Amino acid sequence: MDHVNGSAGFLGKVVAVVLFGSLLKPEADRVSDVDLAVEIVPKEANPERARTTNERHVLQLESLGHRFRGFLDRQLFWYWEVFRYLKGGSRVISLADLKAEGGFVLAAPHRILYADGAWGADAPPRAKVARRRRREPPDESLF
Repeated sequence: MDHVNGSAGFLGKVVAVVLFGSLLKPEADRVSDVDLAVEIVPKEANPERARTTNERHVLQLESLGHRFRGFLDRQLFWYWEVFRYLKGGSRVISLADLKAEGGFVLAAPHRILYADGAWGADAPPRAKVARRRRREPPDESLF
């Protein structure tokens, strides 16, 4: 993550990493994978400059022989480049997009591993999460 955020070669940066899933369960004797949710944003704050920089990067890669699947693959290359780098081809690491899956991730037991800015360890979840109430067992003394 520090490599991504500190390298000029990546157009995106990681602003949050949240651990969730079976790794946090104390009763699990064997962990099958590491579930992480990440939030990736463009390094360039100006959307137009970010789009132009991404397009320049895509054209340079095409000139080197890289093929893109389509329009969205080209437009979101800055995001997918960081996401794929973080995944690193590992079968053990399961990555999720925190913006898309935040409601699910933050509703389950989780631990914020890295937070830049508003994603402090004590920051409230960004999206309101509906929580189910636990049903109390009926009072048997009434019967």
